[in-house]
Amino acid sequence: MLLLLLISTVSALSSDPVLETHVGNFVGKTLEFGNGIKVDAFYGVPFAKPPVNDLRFEKPQDVEFVKEREAKTLPKVCIQQDYENALDMSEDCLYMNVFRPHESSVNKKGYPGLFFIHGGNFQVGSSHIHSTEYVAEHYVSQGIVVIVPQYRLGLFGFASTGPEQFAGNYGLWDLRRALLFVRKNANNLYLDASKITVGGHNAGAAATSALSVSEHTRDLFLQSLQLSGSIFAEWTLSNRPVIQTEKIVEILKCNDQSSASIKKCLRKKSVRELEVAAVKAHSVEGEINSFDFTPRLDADFFTSDIGHLIETSKPKSTLFSLTENEGLLYSIYYSHATEMFPHTLSAEKKSKFGLRDFIRFVKEVIAPENVFGNKHKQVTDKIIDFYLKSKPKEEHNRKFYIEMYAKLIGDIMFVMPQLLELRHKTEAGWALYNILNVHNEFITKNLRHLEVHNTTHSIEFAYLFGKGVMGEHKFSESDEKYRKLVLDAIVTFVKTRSPKSDDSPNFVKINRIHPLVYTELSTTATIKDPLFANELKFWSQLTNDYDFDIIRGIHKKSLRLRTEL
Repeated sequence: MLLLLLISTVSALSSDPVLETHVGNFVGKTLEFGNGIKVDAFYGVPFAKPPVNDLRFEKPQDVEFVKEREAKTLPKVCIQQDYENALDMSEDCLYMNVFRPHESSVNKKGYPGLFFIHGGNFQVGSSHIHSTEYVAEHYVSQGIVVIVPQYRLGLFGFASTGPEQFAGNYGLWDLRRALLFVRKNANNLYLDASKITVGGHNAGAAATSALSVSEHTRDLFLQSLQLSGSIFAEWTLSNRPVIQTEKIVEILKCNDQSSASIKKCLRKKSVRELEVAAVKAHSVEGEINSFDFTPRLDADFFTSDIGHLIETSKPKSTLFSLTENEGLLYSIYYSHATEMFPHTLSAEKKSKFGLRDFIRFVKEVIAPENVFGNKHKQVTDKIIDFYLKSKPKEEHNRKFYIEMYAKLIGDIMFVMPQLLELRHKTEAGWALYNILNVHNEFITKNLRHLEVHNTTHSIEFAYLFGKGVMGEHKFSESDEKYRKLVLDAIVTFVKTRSPKSDDSPNFVKINRIHPLVYTELSTTATIKDPLFANELKFWSQLTNDYDFDIIRGIHKKSLRLRTEL
């Protein structure tokens, strides 16, 4: 009896899938679905040495040999501000989750891959939200290998004093290390290393944007998928990490002339000490960018400005997407989350929001006097006039002012940066497609209490990954139609370099004659043109006419941030 038990146990264990890599073997599990499809899942596969002790604030190093270990549970998430005190966090967080078809490909080269990077404004987030059985069922079952890496966030991922000894961008170097790991082990991932799509949402999209042009990463993958995010935004690329690191150094009394000595001092501090110092140093009064630690131009990961890097990069096929009003998520959806989103309107502020509040926001936050000097009134009047004239005066009510407040935030953080990137890459000959997600049944059903019902940032999560950031939603017939369209577009793009298919032909490549052509996705796919043309024209003109670039958050001549003026 004991012998039979031992035999059955060995049989069960031997049936578990094994991922063989250059650093050892990882025993995962097989996910089975009702349609007979099987997917091998491996959770918490290390791709770098733990970035702790002497490796804190250093580029990641290749992981040491681990022989064999289980890979059946999600990894701890990277250190971040835990607003709900519910996260299992660790500095030892450089792991990826891998999903591959159970059977190897009939194509000797393997399956195409999707390397998907989580969002969270480079401050929060993890691989968990994109590592669901839903992803296995809807992507991997279609013959795609899905890899979801983690990367260092906030202070731990992007602190910097400026010089090369402490240059920052460690989170981006983590993603490079993960890509190298994937390519090195492509055969056992059943992956065609020549057909990797790097994609992401929010910060993940901005990171994808960065990886697509950096000399260190741009040749490691074939094409890009950017869902509401670009490296052309102030919150995704600025020198603010240096300013904030200097404040933390002062608070923790790590002052020294040498960046190497400063880094050594910071390594001696506990995670808690660093977190407390970061909170003390944080201040976003009078700023649209509320995120302290993000990528920066470092003369290393980015060897030149982004425009020049685009011109010198080999063009990649890229699928972009946006929503109708990206800023709604940051202005009214999380009325309780003012710590992370300081421009979110509390319930009380929403109930009283009016013209005076909108004007004050433009004058004090978007275009303050210390930035524009004697041209302050000129600039603010133009911005106020542009947004308020979008509807006749008789429709100017509380709901309208909230809608314009949100739209202004979304245009600056997401829409304009993405359209500027589109413009640069179109001129450089990249093959680009653009989607506008307008299906909003989730909002009209679940969030009726909200003042504005346009689609917004992250609304597509429930359809793409099986769980969203806005609560549970039971899919209706129209939801199913939209889900099929958006999933098919992405899966087809990963497999063929174009979202266009026989079942869904209404996608068109952007070109110089129609630089803003796009596909509107709801229950149907409709080609339209142009996308946010008036907004792009307005902000482009404003940027040309004045010395400070509001979208990029820098003084064009001195390259100083608004806080340095």
